[in-house]
Amino acid sequence: MRDSALKRGGAGASACPERAEGPSRALAVIWIDWYAYHLARLRALTKNRRLRGRVVGIELVGGCGVHAGLAFRDNRRAGLPVVTLAPGVDWRRSLEPRLALHLWRKLNQANPALVLVPGYYTLPALAAAFWAKLHRRRSVLMSESTRADHIRVWWKESLKGLLVRLLFDGAIAGGKPHARYLGELGLRGPIRRAYDVVDNDFFAAGTARARASLDRRKLGLPDDYFLFVGRLAREKNVAGLLAAFGDYRAAGGTASLVLCGDGPLRRELMQQAVAAGIADRVRFAGLQTAAELLPFYAFARALVLPSTREPWGLVVNEAMAAGLPVVVSTACGCSEDLVRANGLIFDPHDRDALRRCLTFLANLPAAELAAMGNRSRKIIAQYSPRIWASEVAEFACNCR
Repeated sequence: MRDSALKRGGAGASACPERAEGPSRALAVIWIDWYAYHLARLRALTKNRRLRGRVVGIELVGGCGVHAGLAFRDNRRAGLPVVTLAPGVDWRRSLEPRLALHLWRKLNQANPALVLVPGYYTLPALAAAFWAKLHRRRSVLMSESTRADHIRVWWKESLKGLLVRLLFDGAIAGGKPHARYLGELGLRGPIRRAYDVVDNDFFAAGTARARASLDRRKLGLPDDYFLFVGRLAREKNVAGLLAAFGDYRAAGGTASLVLCGDGPLRRELMQQAVAAGIADRVRFAGLQTAAELLPFYAFARALVLPSTREPWGLVVNEAMAAGLPVVVSTACGCSEDLVRANGLIFDPHDRDALRRCLTFLANLPAAELAAMGNRSRKIIAQYSPRIWASEVAEFACNCR
């Protein structure tokens, strides 16, 4: 018989029956390599009154993660209950069976009653879900997949649905399209949202300080610019953004474009900007840490995310927390939940649609632009680490 609930810690916590099988942490949360937003989510879990003191974080590798050659890992984790199974090892050079075995042993040691599993596409993730089933514990899938992410093949979807139904007691997903997809796969159990969150307070306070104390010209930032943040990879559609931006400039537009990020297409994109005659209006700022991004967000007119494939798009959260309007493609998983009267949505394959979006925002009066930014702040307040932790705590006590 499965545990009906998990103990909740903290003074004044609601009743949540204690496990009868000996000491156990409330939950273990697993990710491959931990970025700033992973740490923000863990920090929120540790502060939740029902989970305080009963959380362990497990990081699989301490080197480069799934993005080969680019290290996004955040080392600011002092005082947080997170352990790294393979320090200094890159994900693509790791042996997944060995990691899965190491994770299994760590779960035996931590003895969690609830395991938050990062997807179902790696051997360690599957091992974590199997561990939970074997030990009659709860396994909750953390998912940001949508039907539109890839071309779906019926037999693969059938196998995936079987895994999801057998291995998971519920899920916490990014938003509406992610929950719909899990429903299509036949997931049994509750599906909660608010998985894709960042440290809103960090970006709000940091950009406010930058606006009050920094001079954009001393930072080398244009007087007026659109901002892209992300990897310079094919699915990010930066080439499409450059083409649309070139059209915008050719039609008389005066704003510039700043690209923050690095990736395999950097040289090709720089050559495209030169060939289009817009190189003097496009700044390739390179890879930036979360702290280094603050001035870029602070002075931008709007964030543009033109991806042709994007499970969510956390940079949209960051920009909204900074009070920016956003221009987001329909292929971004966040567009349905986050973009309302605070920005524009466009088809990433429609170059002229993106040009029109840039033109519209470039011509928008300052007061209306500020109003859109304020709406961004209000919307993203409903997608915070605190709310994520609250959703997880509900799973901890009410997952059936």
